[in-house]
Amino acid sequence: MGRLYLYIAQFPRAGRSLRRVRYLRLALIAGVLFGACSCSELAGDLGVSKPEQIRCQVGPDCDLKWERAYTWVVESSGLKLKTKTDGLIKTAESPGNDRTLVVIITKNPTLQSGIYKIDFIGKCLSIWSCIPSDAESRTSFANFVSAAD
Repeated sequence: MGRLYLYIAQFPRAGRSLRRVRYLRLALIAGVLFGACSCSELAGDLGVSKPEQIRCQVGPDCDLKWERAYTWVVESSGLKLKTKTDGLIKTAESPGNDRTLVVIITKNPTLQSGIYKIDFIGKCLSIWSCIPSDAESRTSFANFVSAAD
């Protein structure tokens, strides 16, 4: 190790080159690790198709679908309910590094008069992917709510 420092002292450019190589090596390792982490969340979602948007017409149609949305959250989310209004259903955040998906359901008007859309938003607070994944939960939610048709 002492010879390396002597070499660096004699040739300052060589020292900078070695630092660059070390930096590039660390950057490459970090890139591979972060790439693997981001792919792990997508890997579980490959077989899940994106569900259609849930739309409803003001009145009994929206009332039924909104009630089914509430029922799905209470029965399937695995977390306590935090908020329920005419336009928002939200679970409490999961404690610590829990892999349970935090769910937010919104009901918003569309540009068409009397037509609303119901949206599913899933947030995974864990550094690892949630179980079940956002895509699996979204599909399950859409299928359950749309069964009211």
